[in-house]
Amino acid sequence: MRRTPRPVPRHRSRQRLLSGVLAVAFVTAGCSGSDGGGAVPSYEESADVEARVLPQLAANGEDVEAADEAAWVVDATVADVEEGTAVTLVAKTDDGWDEVDEQETDEDGHVALTSRSSGTLHVVVGDGDDAVGTEVSTSDAPAASFTDDFDEASVDEPGAVWNTRDQGYTGVRKCSRADASATEVEDGVLVLSVTEDPDRDGETCQLPGRRKRYPYRLNGHVGTEGTYDFTYGFAAARIRTQSARGQHSAFWLQSVNGQQPLGAREGGAEIDVMEYFGDDHPEGGLTSFTYFLDKKNRKQTVGGWLPDADELGDDWSEQYHVFSVEWTPDEYVFRIDGRVTQRLEGETSGRPEFLILSLLSSDYELPRFNGELPETMEVDWARVWETGPKG
Repeated sequence: MRRTPRPVPRHRSRQRLLSGVLAVAFVTAGCSGSDGGGAVPSYEESADVEARVLPQLAANGEDVEAADEAAWVVDATVADVEEGTAVTLVAKTDDGWDEVDEQETDEDGHVALTSRSSGTLHVVVGDGDDAVGTEVSTSDAPAASFTDDFDEASVDEPGAVWNTRDQGYTGVRKCSRADASATEVEDGVLVLSVTEDPDRDGETCQLPGRRKRYPYRLNGHVGTEGTYDFTYGFAAARIRTQSARGQHSAFWLQSVNGQQPLGAREGGAEIDVMEYFGDDHPEGGLTSFTYFLDKKNRKQTVGGWLPDADELGDDWSEQYHVFSVEWTPDEYVFRIDGRVTQRLEGETSGRPEFLILSLLSSDYELPRFNGELPETMEVDWARVWETGPKG
């Protein structure tokens, strides 16, 4: 495991350090029992290290895996440290206590750590006598209230949670429509496609003000409207996007019975957890937005392109990543594999919202199409952890 020198917290004063001590936790000793292996971490528990365990929101990789196998995310903040201070997460593995992740703090002392191991976890900053930290447990994270691993053909069937949405040849997609044939479940994966419409073979669609014409397209576009919705909590989906421009993968939420011109709290909102507009996009290709109608029926937009998207990754169409939103009455926090990518503070939707997964080819994208049909988006699983009122 990679080990790098750790910057020591600025609070070197022993007196100040001890003022934040809650208890002396653990001595350096080998674990007893059959676990064997590494030693219990030694540090002084300090109020300067705050942490909470989020749900299993991290699972990047090429292979399909169950939602229960995803990594827990530990959201930690360390007071009074320099940016770049190393923070270590220690968990009990098959080999005993082990360092399972190490990340550096941002300018606010914040860091996100991940662990595939459940149970007690230790967040540790510093070495030796300067080591401080805190203990958390995965049992403190909210329990999952909705999970679909797509192990069965669970779309557009009697009693299905997911159904194809009614959208066709209208609005910003006059050249495309949603259709059940553009969606299938195979080998534990929901596959959404953009393909040519066989019912309009030979016909082409012309966009206003443009000479070039395009084949009519079918879009994979499904949602849980009428079957599942919730208010406040975490929503996540493990997705491998399309590669080409000209269409965009999306995981989003919409308000039950549509938005009303009452502001976000009373009128609801559209929450775009992620949209991906293709590889080599000049803006990086990733967005997170919210939309709502104010009391004068004007559309208000909050969010935008994710800054420094290339620092988050460049393999969206090659590997699965978990895209999530933490939705509270006061903010939306968007994450990719547990790492915060955007935080939108202020009034949020206070109404029930349902889930949507889609690969849509909007008219404005067609001139930028640089791939070959069909293009596909794959979803390994979708999950929700409710924290708000039921029903």
